[in-house]
Parts: sequence; C-alpha cells; structure tokens
Amino acid sequence: MVMQFRMLLDCLDAAVCDSALSQALTSFANCNGFDYHAYLGLEGGSRDYFGTFPTDWQDLYLKNNLACLDPVVRQAKRSSGTFIWSATGWLHSRDAKLRHFASDAIEHGITHGLAISARTSFDRQLILSFASSHGDYWRPGTLELSDGVPLLMELHHRLKELRQTVPQVPARPLSSRERLCLIWAAKGKTAIETGTLTQLSHRTVQSYLDTARSKLGAATVAQLVANAKDMKLI
Repeated sequence: MVMQFRMLLDCLDAAVCDSALSQALTSFANCNGFDYHAYLGLEGGSRDYFGTFPTDWQDLYLKNNLACLDPVVRQAKRSSGTFIWSATGWLHSRDAKLRHFASDAIEHGITHGLAISARTSFDRQLILSFASSHGDYWRPGTLELSDGVPLLMELHHRLKELRQTVPQVPARPLSSRERLCLIWAAKGKTAIETGTLTQLSHRTVQSYLDTARSKLGAATVAQLVANAKDMKLI
C-alpha cells in the first residue's frame, strides 16, 4: 500500500521527538518499497544528519565527506524538487572517483531511490533521501511527487521546533499516534473522519483518544484538546 507524502506530513507534525520523526519516515519508506531514509542539512561546513542508512555506510560517508562527491547532493544543490536516482547508473561514469563511490554505495546496500531537495534561508541545503537495497530503479507509481518539497520543509521546521521547544511533559507522555489523533480532534474531526485521514479504524482512533484523555486527566475530547493546548502539546 502506497503511503502518500500528505499522510507522512501529518505524522511528522504529530511527532513528539526525533525518534518519532524517524519512525514516521521508516513507515513511509516501508510502505513505498524503500529500506532506508536519511535527512541531511548542509550549511557552510556543518552537517545535520539523521537516518537509518547502514551504520558502516554512514561512518564512511561522513568520515570521508562523500557529500562532496555524491551525485544526489550535487543534483539537489542545482534545484529544489523531487527526483529519482540510481547508483548502478553511476558505475558507467567517466569519473573514476564517482565509479568508486557508486561501487561502495551498492556494496553497502544503497542501490537506488528517491530524493527531495530544498533550499532555505542563508543558503542552507536540505535533502531527504529514501533508498532501496534491491533492484536498480524505483518507480513512483501513484505517489504524488509534487508534495515532496512541502514535506521536506515541514520536516526541517519540525526538527527545529522539537529541539528548541520544551513542552510540559505529562506523567504519562502521549505517543505519536495519540498526538496525531488529538491534533485531528482539535481540528474538529470525528473518529471516523480521522480514521479515513490516517488509515486507522475509527475504533482504533477512539482508543487512542481515550488513552490520551486518561493521560491528560480529561473527561471529554473537548477538555482533552484544551488541556493539551495549555500544556503546549499541540
């Protein structure tokens, strides 16, 4: 089942920590035929990275500053957008260093995938890449690629919010799914409507809301929303 960028966008907004962001990206990757994801923020000589690429590949990539050679990063710097890439195609390059890079990537299970690029203020470059370890070319199918850049910008801003904001933490913290259902409830959605938007059953949505009410000491969904806003959880 294909998971659209719009649904991932909602999951990112509901994430309560960096690991929850990574879990949402992992779910998207799995639903769309990918094995790994990686977020890279480049500003001057600094790098902001998190992802699930194989550890030995991450170490090799960051230690040897392979971002300078990576064709995905090069294309991302040329323009904002969403594009498909394949490491097997790089094997035919006339550049020996690029062929070596491609060989190393494939050896570590990075064969092909999808990348999103965007540029923010002060020339900061953002890249979100999804990769597969099998096959040699990924096809988007019904995935709406035009939603990629807004998704990446949301990920960037959500990361900043999570790292800068210190919300009041309840004794029993809300899970990302509970917060997701809570956000939709705050927007006036019923359990059935939220279920349609999140691909969850309305009973599951109601269960998440009931658990959230218990955690925040609310008797009704309206009180749950009010308590969550007071605690700056939404």
